[in-house]
Order: sequence, then C-alpha cells, then structure tokens
Amino acid sequence: MKLVLNFDGSALTANNLQQAITAAGANTTINIDTAQAVNITTLLQVIGIAGNTKRLNATFNGAQLTSSNLQQAVNASGSNTNIAVNTAQAVNINTLLSIISSVGTTKHFSADFNGAQLTANNLQQAVTAAQSGTSISVNTAQAANITALLEAINAAGSSKAFSANFNGAQLTGTNLQQALTAAGTNTSIGVNTAQAINITTFLQLLSIAGNTKKFSADFNGAQLTSNNLQQAVSAAGTDSSISVNTAQAANITALLQAIQNAGNNKNFSADFNGAQLTADNLQQALTAAGTKTKISVNTAQAVNINTMLQLLSIAGISKLFSAAFNGAQLTANNLQQAVSNAGANTTIIVTSAQSAPIATLLDVIGTAG
Repeated sequence: MKLVLNFDGSALTANNLQQAITAAGANTTINIDTAQAVNITTLLQVIGIAGNTKRLNATFNGAQLTSSNLQQAVNASGSNTNIAVNTAQAVNINTLLSIISSVGTTKHFSADFNGAQLTANNLQQAVTAAQSGTSISVNTAQAANITALLEAINAAGSSKAFSANFNGAQLTGTNLQQALTAAGTNTSIGVNTAQAINITTFLQLLSIAGNTKKFSADFNGAQLTSNNLQQAVSAAGTDSSISVNTAQAANITALLQAIQNAGNNKNFSADFNGAQLTADNLQQALTAAGTKTKISVNTAQAVNINTMLQLLSIAGISKLFSAAFNGAQLTANNLQQAVSNAGANTTIIVTSAQSAPIATLLDVIGTAG
C-alpha cells in the first residue's frame, strides 16, 4: 500500500513535519502545500532529511515568494524530492529561468502558469529552457492566447514535459482541438467540466488523440446527460484518460456501464464523496472495476469503518483504490485500521495532516513501511 500525508505549510508545526519525514519509509510520500509559508531553515532541514531516498513534494505559491527560498529549496533537493511552483506567471522570469537552469536533468521541478494571466512570452521561454528535470503546465488554458499556447506546445516538441488544461464550459473556437493536434508525445492536454462539451466535438477530440496523444477529460457526475460518459470511455484511445468526479451523484447504471466499457485496457477513474454515499454504489463500482480503472473516495472519515473495511477487502491486492481522510476530522483507530487492511494497489491519503495527532501519523507511517 501507499500512504500520502498532505501538510499545509501555513499551519504546520515544524517539529511534527520533521518527525514525519524522518519516520517515512519507502511507501510514504510527504506533500507540503503553501511551502513559502514554512520557515526556510525548517524546510531545508526537511529536504535534507529526505535526502535521495524519501519521497517529498513541496509546492510554493509564485505570488508569495520571499527572498531566494524557492531557489534554495531546489538547490537542496534530492533525487526523490519534487519542488513545484504554482501561479508561476507571478515569478520574475529571470528568477524562473535561473531555477530551471539549476534543475537541469538531475532534479525534479514543475511550474504551473495561469493561462488567463500570461504576460509577454514568459510561458514559451520557460518551456524552451526546460530540460528533462522540469515540467511546465498551464491551467485555464482556454483563456490563453492560442498563438502563444501553440508556440509553447511547439517549443515542447516531443521531448519536453508540458501540459495544458482547459475548462470545457468556456471553450472558444477550435482552440482545444488545435492544441491537441499540435501536441507532441510528452505533452498532455486535459479538459475539466467535460460534460459541457458537445458530444460530437468531444468524440472528435478523442479521434484526434487516437492512441498516441495524451488526453484527459473529467466529467461532473452530477451533471451527466444522456450516455455521453459511456460514449467517451468507449471511444477513448490507449493514452486517453476519462474520469468522473462527484461520482456518488451519477446514475449507478450509467457509471457501471462506463466501467464495463473501460474493461481492462482503458484508463478510467471515478471519485466519490464519502459523506454523500447512497446504497452500495461505491462497492458496486469497485467490484466492477477493471485493472486500469481507479476508484477513489474523498471525505473517507465520514464512511462507516465497516464499510471502509469491506471496500478494502473488495480492492484486495489487485484493484486501484484510494481513500482520502481529513486529518482534522478523522478517528485515529479508523485510519489505522484502513492502513493495516490496505492492499498492494491501495493508497491511503491524509489531507490536513498537520491537524492530525503526530502520534497517529507516526503510527500509520510505521504500519505503511
């Protein structure tokens, strides 16, 4: 099993974070969000403890950087540590290019730009400068100038890691189709709110993606119409991924049909809210899931522990299942039981880990191994 602990850098206790990373074994990943709020001395100590063996991710907000904290974090990072910056359009371009240069091919760095706030040719410059250790992404891509976006995709070619995510309810013209057509083998094109896209247009996108391009589409389970989700899964190529959020609101028959269409060779995922489950829909979905279908539940602390143990039993060692518990609302014993009963392909996530008792975290880290 895998254990993931998500800490909020603006609310954590330094000593607890250090204890968690020190105890973390090969099956545990530590994530720090709002890393710019963590004292730089503390952060560098944590990165040092992670070394080249522990799995650590630290994400900075580019609009809230102070001094050279981001650069220091990148310079100190080991081979299993990833340093990321969101709101990258707010970072001085010379600073960003300097960081990308220092990352080279040996470190792991990612930068995410907001497509609605791009200035000059900063995105293109970042992509051009990126080596194999850096991945560049743009969210709200539907708001980006299409010429600038296509220049970035062309700069990525087939060797650089680049991704662009569009909002399906705000598409204009054929921007999404153009981006997908231009995408190289290491470029990922994604669309959220996919249920808002005309099904004919959507099937055209899947046709463009074929079996060679990386394309992903996320549907809202509470807003599905007709059999659009099922059609999407059936038409998806080998490098396309179809997902549905708010899956507890989806018609169970439609959802099971989509899972059946995915079989064992298509990439499909469904995420349920554990506080809004009805009947045994989640159990049915997990039971039906093929080898490449991922079933997840958020707000898992709201799920009856017996139900959770039943789900973990259904998942066994072969199914892809994950459960996310809120560290501020969980029952320690329930979390421990979930970790203890998790199979090889199950991931247990603790969000707001800084709110969970450190003794509880150390306990489950020990169990995870």
